Amino acid sequence: MSRNLVKLFCIGFLCLYSSALAQNITDTAKVVKAEIKVEKPTENKDKVEVQFYGFIRNDIFMDTRQMIGAGETLVPLYPKDRLLDVNGADINDASKFHMLSIVSRAGVNLKGPELLGAKTSGILEGEFFGATEGGINEFRLRHAYVMLDWEKTQLGIGQYWHPFVVLEALPNVANYGTGAPVYALNRNPQVRVTHKFTKEFKLIAALHSQRDFTPNNEPFRNSGMPAAHLQLQYKTPVVTAGIGAQYENLKPKLSSGTPAVKSNERVENFSFMAYSKFNTKPLQITLAGYLMQDASSFVQLGGIVGYQTSPTAVETYKPMNTHSFWIDLQQNSKSKLSFGLFSGYIRNNGVKNPVEGATATTYGVTTNWGAVSASKGGRTVNYLYKVVPRLDLTLSKALKFRFEYDRSVAQWADATIKGTGVDNKYLANNNRFQITTLFNF
Repeated sequence: MSRNLVKLFCIGFLCLYSSALAQNITDTAKVVKAEIKVEKPTENKDKVEVQFYGFIRNDIFMDTRQMIGAGETLVPLYPKDRLLDVNGADINDASKFHMLSIVSRAGVNLKGPELLGAKTSGILEGEFFGATEGGINEFRLRHAYVMLDWEKTQLGIGQYWHPFVVLEALPNVANYGTGAPVYALNRNPQVRVTHKFTKEFKLIAALHSQRDFTPNNEPFRNSGMPAAHLQLQYKTPVVTAGIGAQYENLKPKLSSGTPAVKSNERVENFSFMAYSKFNTKPLQITLAGYLMQDASSFVQLGGIVGYQTSPTAVETYKPMNTHSFWIDLQQNSKSKLSFGLFSGYIRNNGVKNPVEGATATTYGVTTNWGAVSASKGGRTVNYLYKVVPRLDLTLSKALKFRFEYDRSVAQWADATIKGTGVDNKYLANNNRFQITTLFNF
């Protein structure tokens, strides 16, 4: 009997212990679960979202004449002047063929946290065009731009398109030059403020410098001040229109003359543009006009002319004047095939009131290319016009083929101290045939 009581007592004790142990495990699980809930990580408010984009591009092109251009003439600018050999044959009347993939591009769109009541974002973009003609295939910076967006105001800081490059009203040409030298093309380090007065009207104000679109940025840096831009734009789903103006004050040299004398000479430049786009069916029409001074930094005809009355005199400077206009027609269609046409004209008006009897020298990238001169014995381009029809074949969002024909005609003449030409005129013309392949990602 006593043994049975002992057994019964042991069984009871084990049952109570098991029950207590089970309850303890359950309570512990609840505590652990509660602790997990308490230690759940909070959202990172400083997180930056990154979105990659870009494209692989190949350009195949053939010119019927030797060309002045950029990027191994991927950007065709001016048909070369007549160059006669001892037998009177034109050496530059010769065709040229090339294939390049240097415009292939990669970039990131950045979306940051809200700061100071503004949404933050940025763009970082580059391509393989190279920073110099000898740097083809090298990776170069295109855009590095930070934006702060409030309800009606945007602040942008960094390198981006010059405000004259209006993304809402661009030519739709296949060529990488976007219609240059008729079209004004430039990117600048800048600080830009955009303010929306209404849903349709906005004002753009910018201070900017110069970096890539000139062979020498010292005149911009030594000026001790940025260039200034002001633009008013009206935009609806059907119509976009605007006017813009720029002021620039440059110090071309720190010294000049022989022997060298410190120079405080400056040159002021004023430039203006107007543009509009009509987005209708079945045709989208875009057009723009420019009145420019020292337009060479926009890959256009022009620059500045330095005048020296004697070898010991300090060189003085005046801007060359340029006017241009263009129109672009694009078929507004959802079909895979679409047609377009670009046409434009640019005129070198030279310097107003040149210094008679002085030695004249032009400065700017157009001079480096050999398209503009004010020196005795030099040759200069008076005007250029082009007509560019195109055909786009869009197979998908990723893959697109573009076919384009570019007919460009430039008038060359013997240079005068104005930077324009009068005598011995010659019309040089080129026909470019181009096929572009784009694979977007």
